[in-house]
Formats: sequence, structure tokens, C-alpha cells
Amino acid sequence: MGAVPSTPRKNARPQDTAEYLISTFVGEKSFPLTSDFWNKLLELPFTLQWPNYRVRQACETFVKNNYNTRHLAKILIHLVWSLQESSTTSGVSIDYTKAINAAYLSSVFLKYTIENAKSENFEELYLCLNEDETAVNILRDQNIGRFVMHGILSFIGSTDVSSQTYLLHLELLNFVLVAMSTQLRSGPTPGPKDVHPFIDAAMGQDSALVGLVVHRLLLNYITRPRIPSSGATHSIFSEDGEPGVLHKVGSAAANFVLMPFNYFVSSSGNVSRNPLADNSLLLLLILIHYRKCLMMVEPITEKCEDPLKLDSLVKEKSYFSDNPFYRALESARDVEFDRVDIEGNGHNGPLVRLSFASLFDTLGLHLADEDSVLLLYSLVHGNSDFLEYVLVRTDLDTLLIPILETLYNASRRTSNQIYMLLIILLILSQDSSFNASIHKLILPSVPWYQERLLHNTSLGSLMVIILIRTVKYNLSQLRDVYLHTNCLATLANMAPHVHRLSAYASQRLVSLFDMLSRKYTSYINFCAFSLQFSSGFSFNLLYDPYVVSPCIM
Repeated sequence: MGAVPSTPRKNARPQDTAEYLISTFVGEKSFPLTSDFWNKLLELPFTLQWPNYRVRQACETFVKNNYNTRHLAKILIHLVWSLQESSTTSGVSIDYTKAINAAYLSSVFLKYTIENAKSENFEELYLCLNEDETAVNILRDQNIGRFVMHGILSFIGSTDVSSQTYLLHLELLNFVLVAMSTQLRSGPTPGPKDVHPFIDAAMGQDSALVGLVVHRLLLNYITRPRIPSSGATHSIFSEDGEPGVLHKVGSAAANFVLMPFNYFVSSSGNVSRNPLADNSLLLLLILIHYRKCLMMVEPITEKCEDPLKLDSLVKEKSYFSDNPFYRALESARDVEFDRVDIEGNGHNGPLVRLSFASLFDTLGLHLADEDSVLLLYSLVHGNSDFLEYVLVRTDLDTLLIPILETLYNASRRTSNQIYMLLIILLILSQDSSFNASIHKLILPSVPWYQERLLHNTSLGSLMVIILIRTVKYNLSQLRDVYLHTNCLATLANMAPHVHRLSAYASQRLVSLFDMLSRKYTSYINFCAFSLQFSSGFSFNLLYDPYVVSPCIM
């Protein structure tokens, strides 16, 4: 794969032309940005299909030659140029084709380069041009990472998803997920020396663009656009409907270079998957929960004339920078109720406005997925307006029933998911109106509860039953003190507002009290026995002239 095949004949088959161009792209020869090679590479309707081993060979060759060719940086620049051109045209144009193909190729080779990088600062990416490159100030004094992220995020935030733009939006989301996967090469705790060129560049965008991106990603998650039926006629697919080489390259690469964030979520719901909505939500979660670790030098408060001692007095303190995407999520407001205008509260930067009703309903349908649970947690924890909206809803069962069902099946869920669900319930239970309203909402039946038939049970009674069941599961299996504390704290918040608790819920509550009281009694007896035994043992040691032992009080 390292050798470049000879130039195809003028009337060569498209397969031969695609083979030549991709082999040239990963080869040793460097093409300048202004070369016509890039147009030929990105405009071809690829129909060639490659097996996995050839994709791996192409990636290995590309990484070896990228230092001299800088083709990764160049194709990323052409990707942004294609996006800028497509934004100025109406309908499907050749620039859409070029942008989709550039996103495909960039994702595959960038993903392989990141996962096989040997340096901690990802020097293998070489996101810069050679000194002899004749580019006319294309970056305007900014690095390529920032230039690329600005172009991609601008397109995502300002362009609506339609049948013509669906594929391009999907591939751009795939590319950004791959570009931000550099985090997975760092340790569990972010450090000031960590280098993440693309996500750090995203954090440096202006607040107006950040707001547009957050709004678009949430809108994609809510509306869940479907793949258009006309998508199969796009030039990225062959005429017979079979995926072309770039699509096959992306699919084949996933077989041996796993998608970096696939393990981050675990879907167990029965709702059909939606690629654009799923990737939009995943990208949003990555953006809002990223924290850049920085180092701050504290000023010296004491005088010292010795330069050697002066260095030892300088203190460095690490801290996390502010996240503009999380601030944008906190500022999200309901389009049907403008609280800022009514109360006259100011806000720095543009507001993200969307339908809380649609977001509420969408979350209720997808809470079996861990990524949706994390979004709900982020909203109720960080956005006071959305939390207030949830608390005033009369159909709280839309959210609570999926949450309680997930806790009921705690043995098949991850500990992170259980934690987030319990914290969500704890936050909601701090409101007295919530505690009162859940006992007024009667459920005709609870089909997923297997231990007993529950008919005409209040939502509050069901919540008590599930929380007690979670406590007992934790005592017997997990033995996690924080999970235990969250469950009991939620029950304590609910206690003053309990009304007409069902007989079965009351029975489970008494059973829980009996179990905890017996454990408490056993613990007290054990402590008393231990204290008595240790006191007697110390008393005997005091009379041994050869042993020195402290007296235990």
C-alpha cells in the first residue's frame, strides 16, 4: 500500500482512479494546498470497496508519511473551505460532496493516528503547514485546530438539518467525536500538561457560536431527524446502492479501530437508534463536561533576597477553566416562557431557547439510555429554569416511571447510571410540591414490577417501594455508603409529605426499619463487646513490666 500506482489512463474506470488518488493521498509525495489533486480526490464518486487489512495498511502508510506531506492538515483545511462554499450555495452542490468525503477520510486517518500516537502532545498529527507552503494567510494568525473547529462548529450551528444536509451533518459529528477522543489517551484526572488540540480549540470559540451549537445539538436530540430516502442517490454511494469506498473505509476501520466513545454509553432501551440524534447528544455531553486544567502561580507574600530560596517560595496551584458550553446549557430557556423579560434578570451572552415540553417528553422516552440520564442530570443540576419546569409538570410519571424501572433493574445497570438516577431523585425530592404531587398521581398498574401486583398505586408509594428495594440491594450486593446515603436522604425528604401510602409500601417501610434496627443493635453490641475486651486487655498489659501499651479509654 506504500507504493503509489501509476497514473490511471484518461478513460480509466472510477475504481482505478479512486485507488490511485487514495494511494497518492497516503503516499510520500506532498501536494500543496492549491494543487488540483485535492479537487480530484474529494469530487470522485468513490465506488471501490477495500478489505480491512488494506485500510490498516493505508493508515500505517499515512502516519509514516504525514510528517513530510502534512496531508492531514491540508485535507482539514479543504474540509473547512468546502463547508464555507456550501454555506453560500442553495441546494445540493459539489461542495457538499467534497465536504462529506473530506470528513470521511479525515475521520478514519485521524482516528488511527490518535489511537496509535506515541507522544503525549500528539505530535504525529502535525497540524501545521511546511514553511515552503505557498498559502496566502489562510489561517489569519490562528492555528489549524482552531481554524478547523471554528469552521465545523459554524456549519453545525448555523445550517439546518434537511434531506440535503443530513449526511454532511452526520459525518461532521462523527469527525468531531473522533477529534475530541484525545482525552481518552490522558489519565483519569486531567492535568495541566494534557494536550487536546481540537477540544481546547472548541472551548475558545465565542459565546454566540457556542450558543448556536448547543441549540442545534439539543434540537437534533429532540427532533431526531431520520435518514432521508434520497440519501442513497448521493455521490458517496454507488449507483447500485452499495456503499462506496469511503463509507467502506469508515466501516472497516471501525472493525479494528473502535470508535473512541462507544464504551462511554450503554444503550439498553427498546427505542430504535437514531445516528444523528445519538451523536449529537454524545457530542453535547463531551463538550459540557470537559474541564481544562490550568496552572496558576500564586504571588509571593514574604520578602526574600536569596534567588535560590525565592524559587522555593513560588507556589503553583491547579484549577479548572470555565466551560462555555456548560454555561450555554445553564442559560437554556423555554421558548414558551421568557423568564428573563418578566423578572428583568440580565444574562451575559445569547440565550439558548428551545421547547422544554419537547425536551421533557424526549427524555422520558429515552431514559433507558445512560447518555440521556446524564443529560437529565446535567439539566436538573445546572439549569434552574428546567428544574422548575419539571417540578410544575403534572405528568411527572413521564420521567419518574423510567427512572424507577431502571432502579428496579439495578443489577443490570452500571453504578454510574444508578448514582445519577438517585441524585436526580434527591434533587427533585427537595421540593415540597413535588413530594406532595407524586402521592396524588395514581398508577393503574405497574407491569414491570414482578414481586407483587400493584393496582391503583400512587407514584409516591411506588417511589418508596423502589428506593427501599435499592437500599436492600445495596446492603446485600454493592455495599456503597454514598448510594445508601442518597436513598435514605430521598426518603427523608419525602417523609413529611407522605399521604395515603399504600399498604405494600408501608409494609416495606416497616421491613426496612426492622432490618436497619437489627443491624444497628448488632453494631452497638459489637462495639460494646470490643470496648470491654480492649479495656480488659489493656488493664492486664499495664502490669507486664516488659510490655508498654497505651491505655484505651
